Amino acid sequence: MSTQFSETDERTPQRRIGDASAYSARVQEAMRYDKLSSSDYALVMTLLNVVSQGYPEERWKTEQQRTLKALTEQPPDKSVPHADAANRYEQTVRRLQGLMLWPW
Repeated sequence: MSTQFSETDERTPQRRIGDASAYSARVQEAMRYDKLSSSDYALVMTLLNVVSQGYPEERWKTEQQRTLKALTEQPPDKSVPHADAANRYEQTVRRLQGLMLWPW
């Protein structure tokens, strides 16, 4: 999964559209089976945007600085998977990786 979207500079617009379509389908599937929490939805939509634009993870992190800082400062939610994570950001990343929604 980590290599699927990482080589963004070499992706054609048509390929990025395909990547975004595949990502969107995974989001819809996760939502259909109630595996994506509503609190993660906004973050996942920012990920869909970077996938469709072909941006690297570093650019996404720069654009989402405030959100990521807030998640990093929160303790993990003990009522959801990966409660052993260091913070809410790490926990969210692990959950999204498990749902194949982490594009890097």
